[in-house]
Amino acid sequence: MTIKRSGLSSGRVARSLGVTEGDVALWRAGITLPRTADCRRLSELLHVEIAWLNGGSKSVGESERRSDRVNAIA
Repeated sequence: MTIKRSGLSSGRVARSLGVTEGDVALWRAGITLPRTADCRRLSELLHVEIAWLNGGSKSVGESERRSDRVNAIA
Protein backbone atom coordinates (compact mmCIF):
# COMPACT_ATOMS: atom_id res chain seq x y z
CA MET A 1 0.00 0.00 0.00
CA THR A 2 1.42 3.36 -0.95
CA ILE A 3 0.92 6.61 0.87
CA LYS A 4 -1.56 7.65 -1.81
CA ARG A 5 -3.55 4.42 -1.64
CA SER A 6 -3.45 4.39 2.16
CA GLY A 7 -5.64 7.48 2.21
CA LEU A 8 -3.08 9.34 4.32
CA SER A 9 -1.92 12.79 3.33
CA SER A 10 1.77 13.64 3.12
CA GLY A 11 1.20 15.98 6.04
CA ARG A 12 -0.28 13.19 8.17
CA VAL A 13 2.61 10.87 7.29
CA ALA A 14 5.12 13.62 8.09
CA ARG A 15 3.52 14.34 11.47
CA SER A 16 3.35 10.62 12.31
CA LEU A 17 7.03 10.18 11.51
CA GLY A 18 8.25 13.45 12.97
CA VAL A 19 9.62 14.72 9.65
CA THR A 20 8.68 17.63 7.42
CA GLU A 21 6.17 17.48 4.58
CA GLY A 22 9.11 18.46 2.39
CA ASP A 23 10.94 15.30 3.43
CA VAL A 24 7.93 13.18 2.46
CA ALA A 25 7.62 15.03 -0.85
CA LEU A 26 11.28 14.30 -1.63
CA TRP A 27 10.78 10.61 -0.83
CA ARG A 28 7.69 10.43 -3.02
CA ALA A 29 9.55 12.10 -5.89
CA GLY A 30 12.43 9.66 -5.53
CA ILE A 31 14.91 12.45 -4.86
CA THR A 32 15.91 11.26 -1.40
CA LEU A 33 15.28 8.16 0.67
CA PRO A 34 14.00 7.96 4.24
CA ARG A 35 16.48 7.20 7.01
CA THR A 36 16.41 3.64 8.33
CA ALA A 37 14.41 4.65 11.41
CA ASP A 38 11.91 6.50 9.19
CA CYS A 39 11.61 3.43 6.94
CA ARG A 40 10.79 1.32 9.98
CA ARG A 41 8.07 3.69 11.14
CA LEU A 42 6.76 4.20 7.60
CA SER A 43 6.45 0.45 7.11
CA GLU A 44 4.44 0.23 10.33
CA LEU A 45 2.25 3.16 9.35
CA LEU A 46 1.51 1.70 5.90
CA HIS A 47 1.33 -1.92 7.15
CA VAL A 48 4.03 -3.14 4.77
CA GLU A 49 7.40 -4.78 5.22
CA ILE A 50 10.48 -2.55 5.00
CA ALA A 51 11.73 -4.65 2.09
CA TRP A 52 8.52 -3.89 0.20
CA LEU A 53 9.24 -0.15 0.46
CA ASN A 54 12.47 -0.85 -1.41
CA GLY A 55 10.74 -2.90 -4.10
CA GLY A 56 11.45 -6.21 -2.41
CA SER A 57 8.99 -8.66 -0.91
CA LYS A 58 5.24 -8.14 -1.02
CA SER A 59 3.33 -6.17 1.55
CA VAL A 60 1.94 -7.78 4.65
CA GLY A 61 -1.40 -9.38 3.84
CA GLU A 62 -1.38 -8.27 0.21
CA SER A 63 -0.21 -9.76 -3.04
CA GLU A 64 0.66 -7.13 -5.60
CA ARG A 65 2.55 -7.18 -8.87
CA ARG A 66 6.16 -5.96 -8.74
CA SER A 67 5.22 -3.05 -11.00
CA ASP A 68 2.86 -1.85 -8.27
CA ARG A 69 5.78 -1.64 -5.84
CA VAL A 70 8.26 0.26 -7.99
CA ASN A 71 7.26 3.58 -6.46
CA ALA A 72 6.08 2.18 -3.17
CA ILE A 73 6.38 5.40 -1.25
CA ALA A 74 4.61 7.61 -3.79
